Amino acid sequence: MFSKLLSRTLSVIVGFKVVGTAANGVRAIELTRELKPDVLVLDITMPFKDGIEVLKEIRAEDSSTVIVMFTADTSPPTRRICLEAGADYFLNKSQILELLEICNLQLLAL
Repeated sequence: MFSKLLSRTLSVIVGFKVVGTAANGVRAIELTRELKPDVLVLDITMPFKDGIEVLKEIRAEDSSTVIVMFTADTSPPTRRICLEAGADYFLNKSQILELLEICNLQLLAL
């Protein structure tokens, strides 16, 4: 449900296209490999593989995709783990405007 809302919200950015959404971590990895997005938004809480596992696996293969951890778990240790694992940004789910700004900046950089 939240991913659909997030997709609709991101779609308001002119020129920004949501190319896929994944219901679990395994599918997130598959879609990232297949679609090669410029920006990947991950939650930490996902079935099968959590967002941190997905982050580490994607980063091991790809250093160019901008990865935003967008999560309700904003504890300092979790933030540190995500940033050390290669996340470009770490936002809590109330920071939707910051997420929109990051996506817009990435669009302008293309």
